[in-house]
Amino acid sequence: MKVAGIAIDPWKLAIFKRHLDEAGFSYTEHPGKTMTVLKVKTEFVATLQPVVEAAQLECKMTKRSGHED
Repeated sequence: MKVAGIAIDPWKLAIFKRHLDEAGFSYTEHPGKTMTVLKVKTEFVATLQPVVEAAQLECKMTKRSGHED
């Protein structure tokens, strides 16, 4: 099993975790000073990519609507 790292701003964490959970991915959370890294277990990066893209799109729409935490 491979591990992919996703570095995100802390306000995006809940959105990314929800998308990963709904898609059935296992991951660990590694908070840093300015970013949080999610290490996601996946056999193929291609299966993770659409989940990351959907989470990022939701983040973009959330920020655009002014509801970012």
